[in-house]
Amino acid sequence: MNSPSPARIRSRVLLVESDPWDAGLVQEALDELEEQQYRKLLPWQMELYHAETLAEALVALEQEAFDIILLNLDLSDSRALHTFLRVQPLSRTAPIVILCNAREEYTALAAVREGAFSYLLKEDLDCLPLARTLRSAMERQQAMVARAELPLLDELTSLISRDGFVLLGEQSLQLAARWQRPATLFLVELTGYSLLQDAYGHQAHDLALIETGDLLRTVFRESDVVARLQGDTFGALCFDDPEQLETMDHRIQRYLESLGPYLENRPALSYVCGQATLVPTATTNLDVMLQRAEADLASNRGQELASALG
Repeated sequence: MNSPSPARIRSRVLLVESDPWDAGLVQEALDELEEQQYRKLLPWQMELYHAETLAEALVALEQEAFDIILLNLDLSDSRALHTFLRVQPLSRTAPIVILCNAREEYTALAAVREGAFSYLLKEDLDCLPLARTLRSAMERQQAMVARAELPLLDELTSLISRDGFVLLGEQSLQLAARWQRPATLFLVELTGYSLLQDAYGHQAHDLALIETGDLLRTVFRESDVVARLQGDTFGALCFDDPEQLETMDHRIQRYLESLGPYLENRPALSYVCGQATLVPTATTNLDVMLQRAEADLASNRGQELASALG
């Protein structure tokens, strides 16, 4: 005699969508995921709650707790990033997945930078892509509750951490691949903080890292993905014609010159840079760009060392 299957955990999904057709597609996909062959892929039983407007969603979030939120940013009573910024404070620990069309990807990516978990294209709205997204979001929620999630911000510099860089970088590369736009990864390694030791003692290193964060925020745009990757190494991912991009050395020099008289009172920081450029495809991995940029960084580091030794 077969033993009964264990009861599946129920998870509450809030769908915020004004378009009844798209809401129906989500419901159909969730219904299909209840079939036996998808149980291992998505072990939770998803209960869907539908809010047609932002106003309805805010009321629901104030009254009840949800495990995940599927959010269309363009609603009948709210549009674009404003929608996400209204929902986020009431989401508690529930991860937010943005539902969007291909033409709205830039806005969805901006929401991810503001704290949304991910986004899902409506053109790809089928049971399997939805299942993978829901599973990833639910696993992230469990990690948050268990306080096992790695921070997406670097506490010292307030830049994105390496984990946040990987998350946003991969999504940005997918977007660049769809638009066939080149991607350039800059690596910046801080090398000059030891010159601050005499003036600032043991705090010199932290001070230099904080100033490097300020430098990168100044010379890159909000649309670029800028992070402290590890230790003294920072990264920035840009999506422009590489021939039109200013070199990293020029960016740093321009920033240092902007400090003006301040530099007369203390030693200037110094850096070694590396970069890699490619036109991403659907299968491009961020690790490939990191490896190429790290190789260029190591080469430039070696050249600087050889020059210093005469």
